[in-house]
Amino acid sequence: MRTFYHSYRLDCILFFKTWSPGILATGSTFLLLYLAQPPGEFPEAAYFFLVPLLVWLYFEPKSKAIYVSLILSGFIYNIGLIGWIRHVSPVGMLLACLVVTIYQLPWFIIASRWVYKCADGPFGVRFSGIFGLSALWVTIEWARSLFPLGFPWCPLSVTQWERPALLQLVPYAGGWIVSFFLVFFNLCLASYLHHLLVRRRRQDRSGYFSSMCPDFYICMAFFLIMLLPLILRSKKSELAESVSVKVGVCQPYLLNKWAPENIAHNKRTLIEQTNVLSSLRPDLIVWPEASTPYAVNLDRGWVEKLSKEGDTPILAGAIIKENELSYNSVVKIDPLHGLEQEWYAKQVLVPFGEHIPAPLSLIPGLTRLVGPVGNFTQGNCFHSFTVANEYNQTISIVPVICYEDIFPGLVKDVPVNQNTLLFVTTNDAWFGEEGCAEQHASHSVIRALELGVSVLRCGNAGWSGWISPNGVIREVMRDQDESVYFQGASVLEISVPPSKNTFYSKRGDYFVALCLVLVIFSSYFIQKIKPTAFRPI
Repeated sequence: MRTFYHSYRLDCILFFKTWSPGILATGSTFLLLYLAQPPGEFPEAAYFFLVPLLVWLYFEPKSKAIYVSLILSGFIYNIGLIGWIRHVSPVGMLLACLVVTIYQLPWFIIASRWVYKCADGPFGVRFSGIFGLSALWVTIEWARSLFPLGFPWCPLSVTQWERPALLQLVPYAGGWIVSFFLVFFNLCLASYLHHLLVRRRRQDRSGYFSSMCPDFYICMAFFLIMLLPLILRSKKSELAESVSVKVGVCQPYLLNKWAPENIAHNKRTLIEQTNVLSSLRPDLIVWPEASTPYAVNLDRGWVEKLSKEGDTPILAGAIIKENELSYNSVVKIDPLHGLEQEWYAKQVLVPFGEHIPAPLSLIPGLTRLVGPVGNFTQGNCFHSFTVANEYNQTISIVPVICYEDIFPGLVKDVPVNQNTLLFVTTNDAWFGEEGCAEQHASHSVIRALELGVSVLRCGNAGWSGWISPNGVIREVMRDQDESVYFQGASVLEISVPPSKNTFYSKRGDYFVALCLVLVIFSSYFIQKIKPTAFRPI
């Protein structure tokens, strides 16, 4: 009995020593990252979230402990971040969390091999690792948007969506520069702490200058560069040159939209909200994604009558059916001419939501695992709608549908003309009230800066509002409890300044290519370093 007790006790102690440091370090890192992501109120955590993990990796834990700790903590983090998918399909949510965790894993594995090589090295070695790991993070974020199962949701850059001062380089390099900076800051901070606690004590020199760490000062210089456009921006306001447009936004909070028992109620909600908005004389009324219960081109009478009686054009998210094909679309209904023949069809369809990507469509019974799946046809180009304000000034409105705005590679090709407004119409009501709307809206802040245009968002349940070209959230629809999740309507007065192509929209993802070069160079350089080259004997 005594032998059994001691064996059990020793096993527990061994288990605790083996696994608890990794679980604690990786758990702390992912917890800080979770708190930094919207709708969290701690975006500053993104500046140091990697430090606990880097400290642990410095002590060269075993590979098995690294893999298990990272996969477990990363999987739990993603469940917390995108657990709202369970409202559509619990199994689909778990599979999505697993896929995103696997995408993140290579960065942490490579970091585990580089940290102990670089931490005690000279300045050049340390900075090769810092630049390489920062660039690798960006490269992996970019890769998440490439494939049919790609899901570039909540990259590191969107943690700062309510801190526009840090986002002012986005028009020049895209949201990638923010992710790069945040990882760079984390690594420099960890290096500075290591200098104070370890490297400085190993050096022969002492005195004031022994505390100086170039990593820290270069990081501070980078921080000032991130703020530089804001510092140098002319005080001359663009408001005098802007075109103002009044947009009535319907947020109908329609649930189970295509259930036969809900059709009459949902139509009535749209009609009532549109009539109220029409009485306020807006220049345009917008509806959320797929808001009409039937294909609008096959059930157009009531919508055209609504627009004509209110004497206001309607830009509606709706389904179009043509020749046995269905399209998730945005259409314009004009008071005089009715439903316009030209419309926009969604180009990036939701895998397992709006279609099943090949060859996975060959798997029998897959739809029972991932929930209800539509059968939509993919669009292949953007379409602009023209709207005039009360002064007969015209605005070009370019729509994107639902999660299309999380793909920078798609949105950067939006045609930007004089006075362009990007319109994001979405149906986030699928996912409850657990943060999906705020997370989704955070991507629109980055897209506004990348394109240099104002962004209007209309959500079925929330988040509805508009964002300036400088990435400032100008107005958000909220109820009396300050919640974005509610049924209601409002008129927003949106300033649309003269549009011009940003450096990013003209040059594209050149910064990602630069990051890829940095990764290759750093990998080659660090590979040449012996692990014990700078370790004390």
